[in-house]
Amino acid sequence: MISIPAPAPLFNPLTSSDPLTPAEIWAGPLGLLAFLPLVPVVLLLARWRPRLALCVGGLAWLLVTLQWFATAALLGCVAISVAWVVLLGQLRRREVLSARTTTALVWIGLHALILPVWWIASPSWYPSRMAVLHNVGLAYFLLRLIAWGVDWAKRPGAPLRPLDTLSWLLYPPCMRLGPVLRRDEFLERLDAWVPWRSADWLAGLRRMGWFLLGAVVFGVVSRQIPPSLGVGQDFFAMPELYPTYRLLRAFYLVPIQIYLLLWMYNELAAALACWIGIRVDDNFNWLPRATSVRDFWRRWNITIGAWLRDYIYIPLGGNRRHAAVNILVVFAYCGLWHGASWSFLAWGVTQAAAIAVERGWDRLRERVSWTRTARGPVWTALCWLLTMHYQIATIVIFADFEHLGLPLFRELAQRLISSAGAG
Repeated sequence: MISIPAPAPLFNPLTSSDPLTPAEIWAGPLGLLAFLPLVPVVLLLARWRPRLALCVGGLAWLLVTLQWFATAALLGCVAISVAWVVLLGQLRRREVLSARTTTALVWIGLHALILPVWWIASPSWYPSRMAVLHNVGLAYFLLRLIAWGVDWAKRPGAPLRPLDTLSWLLYPPCMRLGPVLRRDEFLERLDAWVPWRSADWLAGLRRMGWFLLGAVVFGVVSRQIPPSLGVGQDFFAMPELYPTYRLLRAFYLVPIQIYLLLWMYNELAAALACWIGIRVDDNFNWLPRATSVRDFWRRWNITIGAWLRDYIYIPLGGNRRHAAVNILVVFAYCGLWHGASWSFLAWGVTQAAAIAVERGWDRLRERVSWTRTARGPVWTALCWLLTMHYQIATIVIFADFEHLGLPLFRELAQRLISSAGAG
C-alpha cells in the first residue's frame, strides 16, 4: 500500500521570529529588482538579436536570483511542462486528438507535473524557506502553459515559434507574481517591438516612483505589525497574549501589507516592462475604491481573474447554467492554486459565498424595484465599508495558514463583547 506523505507546513514570514535573509528576498518576487541593471544590456543586445537578448537576459536574471542548482531545477520543471504541451499540440494538429481530449490532457498533465511542488512546501533545491510554488513563479508558469495548451487545442494550426515562445517564458516582468501574459498576447507585442524606440522611459520612471512610494509605506506598515513573542506565540496562534490595540493592528495591517507587496510588484514589473518596451498588463486598478466583492475582483489581480473567467468559468457554463456552482469551483481552484493549505481553500470559498450573496441581493432589488433608490454617497460609503472589512477579514483567513484566523477573530469578539458589557 502506497502512503502519501502529509504536506510540509508552510513557512509564514508574518509570524516568524527570524526575518528573511537577503538571499531569500532575492529568490522571491522582489528579486525582480536584480533585473534592473540588466535592462540596458538586454536593449543593447536586442539591436542585433532581439529574441536571443530576451532569453539571455531572463536566464541571467534567474542565475543571479536563484543560483545554479535552483535555476536548473526550475527550468527542468518548466521544460518538461512545455514538452507535454508541445506533444499534445502536435497530436492535435495531426488530428490524433480532439480539441476536448487535448484540453483535458493539458489540464491533467500539467497539474500532475506541478503536484509534488504544490504538496511539498520547500524543496531542498530552493534557497529559501518560502514556498516555491508562488515565490519563484511556478504557479504562474502553470496558468500560462494551461492557456497556451487550451488555445492550441482550439487553433491547432498555430505555429510553434520556438525562440519566440522561449522569450515569452523567460520574460522576467511576468514570471514570478504575474501578470498572466498569454503567449499570443506576448507574441503580438514582440512582433511590434523595436528596442530603444519602443521603450517608454517616462512611464517607467512614473511606475518606479509608485513602487518606491509603496516600499516606504510597506516599511512603515510592517513595523507596526506586532512581532512574534516566541515560537508558537504569534498573534494568530495565541492572540490572548497581545493587548487589544496590537490585535487590531494585526487585523487591519496584515491584509494591507499583503496588498502593498502585490501592488509594489505590479508597479515594478510595469516599470521594467516599460523600459524594455514590451508592456505587461496591470494587475491592480485602484483597489481601495471597490464597493462590492465583484468590484473588488475587477480591480484585484485582474489578469488572474480574466484567466479564471476564460479557462474555468466560461467553459463550465458561465452565467448560462449553474452559475453559483461555477463560481464556487472557480474560487476553490483559485484558493488551492496558492498551495496546500486549508486557509487558501477557506479564503476561496468565502469569495464565492460573497459573490453568490451579492448576485441574490441584486435579483431581490430588481424584483422589488429598489435599484434606483439604493444610490448616493451614504449608500456607497456603507457598501465600501462592508466590502473592505469583509476582504480584510478573509485575507486574515488566507494569511493564517494554521488556524484560519479563528483564534484572532474569537479573541477580538470576546473583548468587544466584554467592553460593550462593561460600558
